[in-house]
Formats: sequence, C-alpha cells, structure tokens
Amino acid sequence: MIILLTITVSKVRAVATGENPRIIVVGAGAAGIAAASRLYQNGLKNIAILEASPRLGGRIRTTPFGSGSGIVELGAQWCHGEQGNVVYQLAKVYPGLLKSSIIADEDAVLIRSSGVRVPEEVAERLQTMAEEIIESEERDNFSGSLGEFFTQQYWQRLQTDPAFSDINRELAEQFLVYYHNYERGYTAYDSWYEVAASETDGYVEPAGNQDIAWNGTKGFSTIFDIVSGNFPHSVTTTRTPVPLDKLITYGKFVSNIQWNGTPNENVLITSEDGSRYEADHVIVTVSLGVLKENYRTMFTPALPTINQNAITGLYFGTVNKIFVLFDAPIPDDFPNTVHLLWFDSDLQALRLSEHAWAEAISTFFRIDNQPNVLMAWMNGAEGRTAELLSDETVRAGVLHLLKIFTKDITFGNVNKVLRKWSSERLFRGSYSSRSITTEQLNTGAQNLATPLVNAGNEPVVLFAGEATNRVHYSTVHGAIDSGFREADRLLQHYS
Repeated sequence: MIILLTITVSKVRAVATGENPRIIVVGAGAAGIAAASRLYQNGLKNIAILEASPRLGGRIRTTPFGSGSGIVELGAQWCHGEQGNVVYQLAKVYPGLLKSSIIADEDAVLIRSSGVRVPEEVAERLQTMAEEIIESEERDNFSGSLGEFFTQQYWQRLQTDPAFSDINRELAEQFLVYYHNYERGYTAYDSWYEVAASETDGYVEPAGNQDIAWNGTKGFSTIFDIVSGNFPHSVTTTRTPVPLDKLITYGKFVSNIQWNGTPNENVLITSEDGSRYEADHVIVTVSLGVLKENYRTMFTPALPTINQNAITGLYFGTVNKIFVLFDAPIPDDFPNTVHLLWFDSDLQALRLSEHAWAEAISTFFRIDNQPNVLMAWMNGAEGRTAELLSDETVRAGVLHLLKIFTKDITFGNVNKVLRKWSSERLFRGSYSSRSITTEQLNTGAQNLATPLVNAGNEPVVLFAGEATNRVHYSTVHGAIDSGFREADRLLQHYS
C-alpha cells in the first residue's frame, strides 16, 4: 500500500516505514515498467512512476493504422531471437501470441535502380561474405573504425577469392553502399566510420529466429501486460497484477534530481511543471538521447565522471519509419523485403530532383497482418532531415522510389502516411550503439549503469534502459533485463 502525504498542491511525499521504501521510477517504457513490476511483485509496493508523455510504452509504440483493428509498430517491431531473450521467454507461454514474421521467409531481394533484381545466388553469396566480415574475430585487433575494417576486408576478399571473380566493380560498389545502409539501420548509427571495429561492449545475439512478429491488436505493447501480470489469459501465472494505472502519473518531465545534500538525506525530484517528490531511491530509465541532452542540468550535484563519460561516449542514433497505406493490397510480386541499390547516374539524378531526401530510404518492408501497408526504413542524418517534410512530400517521394525500383509493379492509391519522429524531445533517437568515442573514453554500458550512492554507500539513483545493457543493448529484451537488474539491486539491498 502506498501512503501519500500531501505537503502542498505541487509537492507529494510517499511515507516510508520499515521495509517500505519510497521508490520513484522515471519513465514508463520497457525498462521502467519492468523495474516497477519486479519491485511491486516482490513486496516493495511504495512506488510511483513519472512519465513525461501522455502514454505508457516509451520506444514501444503500437499504433492503430489501416482498416479495422490494424496496427503498426512506430517503435520496436520484432522480437529478435528466442534463447536468451526475456521477451520471447515471457510471451511464448501464451499460444498464438508470437509468430514468425513474413520478413523471416528469406524473401529479401536486392533491386538495382534499373528495376533489375540481383540474382538470388549472387546476393546470397555477397550477403554471407559481408556477415562473415562483420562477425570476424579479426575486428577485435583492428584499431580503426568498423567502416575502415569492413571496406579493407571486403575489397581484399573480392580481389583474392575466386568465388567472387564474377562480381564486377559496379555491382561490388553498389553492394558496399547497400550493406553500409543495412548496418546503419541494424545498429542506428549515421556512419560506420564513427563506430569502432573493436568494441568493449559486445552485443550477444539470442539464438533462434531473429524476426518474430506479434499477433493481436496490442502488438508489441502486449509485453507490458505480461510483465505487469495483467495479461488476460488462462495460463497460470504467479506474477501479482501490478496496478499500473494507479502507479503512473503522466505529463511529468523530470527536470532535476537532487541526489545528495538534501535536508533529510532523501532524493528530491522536480518535474518541469514545478511538482516535487521525495524518495529513498530513483530508477532513471529515460533514453540515452534524453540523458545526452539534459544530464548537465538534470542531476544535482553533477553526475560522477564515470557516468558522464558513458553518456558522452555511448552512441545514440536514428532509424526512422514511414508507413504507407494503399487502397489495395501490395501486389503479390513485390517481395517481403526490398533493399535498394543505386546506379550512380540514377542517384545523381535523384539528388538534383525534388525527391532528393528519399536517398535516406534504404529498404522497403511488408507488414505482418497488414496486406495494404508498406514500410520504408530511413537511416541517419538523412532520416532526421526527412522529419521536417510534409506528409504530401513524403508520399510523393516514396511513390517516386517505387516507380524507379519496381517499374513493372502497379500499386494502388495512397490513403494515408504515418511516420515515426525520432527527434521527439522524449527520445532524441532510436537506440544505442558503440562509437569510436566510446572506446577512446574507455566506457560502456556498465559505466552508465553505475548507481549513485549516498554517504552510507546505499544506491539512491539507479540507471536502467537498453543503453545500460552490455550484451543486449538496442533491444526491448535488453531494456527489460536492465529494469529487472536494477529492481533486483534494490531487492537485494533490502533483503
């Protein structure tokens, strides 16, 4: 039971007695809901969640789109992997909730701007070689950027391996540009020349299917019901239902956390609207992008150097999406995944046209359970620039690209366009990765996750979120793991 003592209209303090510490979670995304649920379900129920937006979910943003009960995922879209993935492990017990995505059907093609597809066997050979370079152990001993490492290895393999003697220079250069775009989308950085080849933090890919889609009208947002014990299903669960609607206060952008030197040795949290809260512990789960923009004023006293270096050094990049709803199903001869390869003359013509921004689009995807919807994937600085454009400009650019790359396929009329804006104040990007600066500062996720402690060495400010996860950063399962980790830190402290 949470006991609230009203001090003023704008100041609320939860009274802690015995082993009922006051805990405030900043952010109601995957990490925040995971942390609050774990604490509540293990007896620490004096919890409040402050969420800056008017909704729950953070970078999971399931949104109605299309006819009937159709949805799209403006944020996280697929469950990546099975073994070692807490999202999959939590959801798999509910039959029919997860299924293999249509993009996992090996129907990805490379199409050149002439409208001609790269032969499947050639594309598969090049893709396999590229993945071998990315996963090569030689990366660990390379002192430069990932871009330098990859391009050196790539051209060396093409020039010395007889298996690639049939690949001409023009196709090789096109594939190199494509694969850079592919990697930019996969890891959310602007350029692989900003990324260290040798990374201290190493992402560990869960085994199994990497492209698992959600069934149902709530999509990925279903994970919040599961984690909080509120999923309506006959499967027996021992998780106590968490009353999230009673714990979350919306519209509270936290502007300052005074974690040391307060009169009562409590943590004092101030939101932008002037509301103030006292707590024994605060779990901060805002995105790394928000921390980068606000950490200098968000903490009093200033954060220790170990946390500041992590915020500065870790990379936080952009992957944007455009969803296009047609008035007819996507034609059957359009593949599930289409990667774009440009001839230089065609690319130069695009850059001189009114659709120059569309160079940011690297891939088109079909959408599970949405036969009339096509998604375009945009990366990096170009993707951020496209956020400033009107829906009509975006619609025209998407149709222009489809006309170039799929000359013999006829699409219906566009009914609606929906976009993700990664530059929104509450995100400032999509997900984290590791840059050259990360390695230069000798920092990583474990440094960002270092809690702030009081004079008694008790953790008073804790950090969670995908960027604090050393092996599963940039994922929802990494965010949930991190929320559980910080909740367990407090549970162990009070045990």
